[in-house]
This record gives sequence, structure tokens and C-alpha cells, in this order.
Amino acid sequence: MRSAALLAAALTLTGCAHRWSGPEAIHPQPNRPYSQAVRVGGTYYFAGKIGVTDSTRALTTGRTAAETRNILESFRALFTELGLSPADVVQATVYLADINDYDEMNRAYAEFFPTAPPARETVAVSGIVSGARVEISFIAVKHGRR
Repeated sequence: MRSAALLAAALTLTGCAHRWSGPEAIHPQPNRPYSQAVRVGGTYYFAGKIGVTDSTRALTTGRTAAETRNILESFRALFTELGLSPADVVQATVYLADINDYDEMNRAYAEFFPTAPPARETVAVSGIVSGARVEISFIAVKHGRR
């Protein structure tokens, strides 16, 4: 017990202690068991987004790029609302329905992160909800600005 008190005192003195208030759900989805994002401290965990629309489904070429751009623009709007920018993204996960679409997705993705892109993995999956070709999720950290 004494060591726990000493650790708490040391953390307080070094400025590492903070109150845990639990995760904050951002835009919980009505009738669906998820939120668009969850904030824990200055870290934001974003749910995956898809960019499939009637117009992207109609494309015979460029569909993956169009979906990727739709996803990233949707994230840009949410980042702006939360006081974040693409520069705050530290981790990305990209899911592709067809790994052969990697180059097309990557070119569109690079437009969103022209410099200092986040760490990322890209995986091929057997299917994405609503027949989408791409799904992307992010983790972002809000840096010291408010």
C-alpha cells in the first residue's frame, strides 16, 4: 500500500497523473452499436468509414479511388469538427475488398497525406459492408493546441 502511495505522489510531482474520466463516445449511431469515434484523453479512435455511393457503384474504372476520396473527405469534415487535422493522424488501417486495388487506393490516399503520412497497414478482406471496395479507420492524437 505504501508503494502505491509513493507511486501516486511521484506521478503527481512529475505531472504524469491525470484523472481518468473514461472514454467519450462521439456521435453514437442511433440503432447501431457503435460510435463514429471514441476519445480517451487526447487520443481519438475512429470507426471505419466506407465511401460507397450510387455514383461510385456505377463507375467501371476509378471506383476505388472515388470511394477512397469520399472516405477521406468525410474524415476531414469530422476532424474539423473535433479540432483535428490529417496531421494529427498517427495510425491508419485500410481494408480492401480486392488487393489488386491497392495502387489505385494508394494514389488517392496520398493526396490526403502529401507529407508525413501516418503508420498504416492495408489488408485484403473477403467483403466490406454495403458492397464497398474500401474501408478506412484512423487513430489520431490531438497535440497540445486547443
